[in-house]
Amino acid sequence: MKTKHLTLTALTAALCCVISPIAIPVGAVPVSLSLFAVCLAAAVPGALRGTAAVAIYVALGALGLPVFAGFAGGIGHIAGATGGFIVGYIPCALVVSLLTAKSGASSWKYPLGMALGTLLCYLCGALWYAAVTHITLLQALSVSVLPFVLFDVLKIAAASLLAIRLRAVLSGAAKR
Repeated sequence: MKTKHLTLTALTAALCCVISPIAIPVGAVPVSLSLFAVCLAAAVPGALRGTAAVAIYVALGALGLPVFAGFAGGIGHIAGATGGFIVGYIPCALVVSLLTAKSGASSWKYPLGMALGTLLCYLCGALWYAAVTHITLLQALSVSVLPFVLFDVLKIAAASLLAIRLRAVLSGAAKR
Protein backbone atom coordinates (compact mmCIF):
# COMPACT_ATOMS: atom_id res chain seq x y z
CA MET A 1 0.00 0.00 0.00
CA LYS A 2 1.30 3.43 -0.88
CA THR A 3 2.21 5.97 1.77
CA LYS A 4 -0.46 8.29 0.37
CA HIS A 5 -3.15 5.64 0.94
CA LEU A 6 -1.97 4.88 4.48
CA THR A 7 -1.90 8.58 5.31
CA LEU A 8 -5.36 9.20 3.89
CA THR A 9 -6.77 6.21 5.78
CA ALA A 10 -5.21 7.44 9.03
CA LEU A 11 -6.46 10.99 8.45
CA THR A 12 -10.01 9.87 7.76
CA ALA A 13 -9.96 7.64 10.86
CA ALA A 14 -8.76 10.66 12.83
CA LEU A 15 -11.54 12.73 11.27
CA CYS A 16 -14.07 10.25 12.66
CA CYS A 17 -12.43 10.40 16.09
CA VAL A 18 -12.56 14.21 16.18
CA ILE A 19 -16.03 14.81 14.71
CA SER A 20 -18.04 11.87 16.09
CA PRO A 21 -18.03 12.79 19.80
CA ILE A 22 -19.98 15.97 19.11
CA ALA A 23 -23.56 15.13 20.13
CA ILE A 24 -26.82 16.60 21.36
CA PRO A 25 -28.85 14.27 23.61
CA VAL A 26 -32.30 13.65 22.13
CA GLY A 27 -34.17 10.71 23.60
CA ALA A 28 -32.55 7.28 23.63
CA VAL A 29 -29.98 7.98 20.92
CA PRO A 30 -28.07 11.29 20.71
CA VAL A 31 -27.98 13.37 17.55
CA SER A 32 -24.31 13.28 16.70
CA LEU A 33 -22.05 13.91 13.76
CA SER A 34 -20.91 10.28 13.76
CA LEU A 35 -22.84 9.25 10.67
CA PHE A 36 -21.62 12.35 8.82
CA ALA A 37 -18.02 11.48 9.74
CA VAL A 38 -18.44 7.81 8.81
CA CYS A 39 -19.98 8.60 5.41
CA LEU A 40 -17.32 11.17 4.66
CA ALA A 41 -14.48 8.89 5.81
CA ALA A 42 -15.86 6.05 3.71
CA ALA A 43 -16.29 8.11 0.54
CA VAL A 44 -13.11 10.17 0.42
CA PRO A 45 -10.23 7.63 0.48
CA GLY A 46 -11.89 5.36 -2.08
CA ALA A 47 -11.99 1.58 -2.42
CA LEU A 48 -11.86 -0.22 0.91
CA ARG A 49 -9.62 2.32 2.63
CA GLY A 50 -12.70 4.14 3.88
CA THR A 51 -13.98 0.97 5.51
CA ALA A 52 -10.57 0.44 7.10
CA ALA A 53 -10.64 4.00 8.46
CA VAL A 54 -14.06 3.45 10.05
CA ALA A 55 -12.99 0.08 11.46
CA ILE A 56 -9.97 1.81 13.03
CA TYR A 57 -12.29 4.44 14.53
CA VAL A 58 -14.57 1.74 16.01
CA ALA A 59 -11.57 -0.21 17.33
CA LEU A 60 -10.11 2.90 19.00
CA GLY A 61 -13.44 3.55 20.67
CA ALA A 62 -13.73 -0.08 21.77
CA LEU A 63 -10.30 0.21 23.36
CA GLY A 64 -11.59 3.06 25.50
CA LEU A 65 -10.73 6.26 23.66
CA PRO A 66 -13.61 8.76 24.05
CA VAL A 67 -14.43 8.94 20.34
CA PHE A 68 -18.09 7.93 20.35
CA ALA A 69 -21.05 10.31 20.69
CA GLY A 70 -20.86 12.36 23.86
CA PHE A 71 -17.15 11.55 24.28
CA ALA A 72 -17.90 7.96 25.29
CA GLY A 73 -15.67 4.98 24.69
CA GLY A 74 -15.02 1.43 25.75
CA ILE A 75 -16.35 -2.01 24.95
CA GLY A 76 -19.13 -1.49 27.51
CA HIS A 77 -20.48 1.34 25.39
CA ILE A 78 -20.58 -0.91 22.34
CA ALA A 79 -22.31 -3.63 24.38
CA GLY A 80 -25.00 -1.11 25.40
CA ALA A 81 -28.28 -0.37 23.70
CA THR A 82 -26.83 1.91 21.02
CA GLY A 83 -23.77 -0.24 20.29
CA GLY A 84 -25.38 -1.75 17.21
CA PHE A 85 -25.24 1.62 15.50
CA ILE A 86 -21.51 1.83 16.21
CA VAL A 87 -20.94 -1.69 14.89
CA GLY A 88 -23.23 -0.81 11.97
CA TYR A 89 -20.85 1.95 10.91
CA ILE A 90 -18.50 -0.68 9.47
CA PRO A 91 -20.97 -2.26 6.99
CA CYS A 92 -22.25 1.26 6.28
CA ALA A 93 -18.72 2.33 5.36
CA LEU A 94 -18.26 -0.76 3.21
CA VAL A 95 -21.36 0.03 1.15
CA VAL A 96 -20.40 3.71 0.84
CA SER A 97 -16.80 2.99 -0.14
CA LEU A 98 -17.77 0.35 -2.71
CA LEU A 99 -20.41 2.53 -4.37
CA THR A 100 -18.31 5.70 -4.42
CA ALA A 101 -14.91 4.20 -5.28
CA LYS A 102 -15.14 4.96 -9.02
CA SER A 103 -17.59 7.86 -8.89
CA GLY A 104 -17.08 11.06 -10.81
CA ALA A 105 -16.98 14.56 -9.38
CA SER A 106 -20.75 15.12 -9.52
CA SER A 107 -21.98 11.59 -9.06
CA TRP A 108 -25.36 10.55 -7.72
CA LYS A 109 -23.59 7.49 -6.29
CA TYR A 110 -22.45 9.45 -3.24
CA PRO A 111 -25.89 10.13 -1.72
CA LEU A 112 -27.17 6.75 -2.92
CA GLY A 113 -24.28 4.87 -1.33
CA MET A 114 -24.58 6.89 1.86
CA ALA A 115 -28.34 6.33 2.03
CA LEU A 116 -27.98 2.57 1.50
CA GLY A 117 -25.16 2.41 4.02
CA THR A 118 -27.26 4.36 6.52
CA LEU A 119 -30.17 1.95 6.05
CA LEU A 120 -27.82 -0.92 6.82
CA CYS A 121 -26.57 0.92 9.92
CA TYR A 122 -30.19 1.52 10.97
CA LEU A 123 -30.92 -2.18 10.64
CA CYS A 124 -27.88 -3.20 12.69
CA GLY A 125 -28.61 -0.57 15.31
CA ALA A 126 -32.34 -1.24 15.64
CA LEU A 127 -31.88 -5.01 15.86
CA TRP A 128 -29.22 -4.56 18.54
CA TYR A 129 -31.32 -1.97 20.38
CA ALA A 130 -34.35 -4.31 20.36
CA ALA A 131 -32.28 -7.22 21.66
CA VAL A 132 -30.62 -5.26 24.46
CA THR A 133 -33.76 -3.43 25.62
CA HIS A 134 -36.10 -6.43 25.10
CA ILE A 135 -38.55 -4.61 22.85
CA THR A 136 -39.86 -5.37 19.38
CA LEU A 137 -38.03 -4.31 16.25
CA LEU A 138 -40.88 -1.92 15.41
CA GLN A 139 -40.60 -0.29 18.82
CA ALA A 140 -36.82 -0.06 18.43
CA LEU A 141 -37.19 1.58 15.03
CA SER A 142 -39.66 4.12 16.40
CA VAL A 143 -37.38 5.04 19.32
CA SER A 144 -33.88 4.76 17.90
CA VAL A 145 -34.25 5.45 14.17
CA LEU A 146 -37.34 7.42 13.15
CA PRO A 147 -36.60 10.54 15.24
CA PHE A 148 -33.23 10.86 13.49
CA VAL A 149 -34.07 10.27 9.83
CA LEU A 150 -34.35 13.96 8.92
CA PHE A 151 -31.05 14.76 10.65
CA ASP A 152 -29.41 11.87 8.82
CA VAL A 153 -30.75 13.00 5.44
CA LEU A 154 -29.11 16.37 6.07
CA LYS A 155 -25.85 14.68 7.13
CA ILE A 156 -25.88 12.54 3.97
CA ALA A 157 -26.42 15.61 1.78
CA ALA A 158 -23.59 17.51 3.47
CA ALA A 159 -21.23 14.52 3.45
CA SER A 160 -21.97 13.87 -0.24
CA LEU A 161 -21.21 17.44 -1.27
CA LEU A 162 -18.06 17.59 0.82
CA ALA A 163 -16.84 14.16 -0.33
CA ILE A 164 -17.26 15.13 -3.99
CA ARG A 165 -15.22 18.30 -3.42
CA LEU A 166 -12.52 16.55 -1.39
CA ARG A 167 -12.14 13.73 -3.90
CA ALA A 168 -11.76 16.31 -6.69
CA VAL A 169 -9.10 18.16 -4.70
CA LEU A 170 -7.26 14.94 -3.80
CA SER A 171 -7.30 13.65 -7.37
CA GLY A 172 -6.03 17.03 -8.58
CA ALA A 173 -3.22 16.96 -6.01
CA ALA A 174 -2.27 13.45 -7.07
CA LYS A 175 -1.78 14.61 -10.67
CA ARG A 176 0.75 17.28 -9.69
